[in-house]
Amino acid sequence: MISLPTTQSPWQRCGVLTACAVALWAVLAGPAFGLAGALGLEGLTYSALMCWLPGCVLFFAIPYFEFAKNKAYAFLAGSGLRMFVVLIATLFLHEIRAELGVKEFLSWLVVFYSVTLLVETLLIVKSRGANTSSLPSQPVA
Repeated sequence: MISLPTTQSPWQRCGVLTACAVALWAVLAGPAFGLAGALGLEGLTYSALMCWLPGCVLFFAIPYFEFAKNKAYAFLAGSGLRMFVVLIATLFLHEIRAELGVKEFLSWLVVFYSVTLLVETLLIVKSRGANTSSLPSQPVA
């Protein structure tokens, strides 16, 4: 199981997400270059940025939205924001860089999407500031 620190600050959460995205990029750079050369690294970089940005935006937006203080709603908002940003950015990228196909871009996007969503979810769930549910944490006798 992945163990992430319980962080309160959006800067700290964004820092953890950034560190994970950079580490994942470094690990995948060799395979991306091996499969598709410089286009693979370009697609890998676009994938990392597309998935990193919505997570950081969410961490800074949570304190300003009352509904997002509930962990389930924060997760749902993060998933929706990530999906929207990635969809729009992928459609835009396809228009300007049509040569980035499955092995150059989309395969790396799936990996980054999954990993950054996992890290974002763990950071939200492990936070102390949000409610987990309306149920009491201890059984009522």
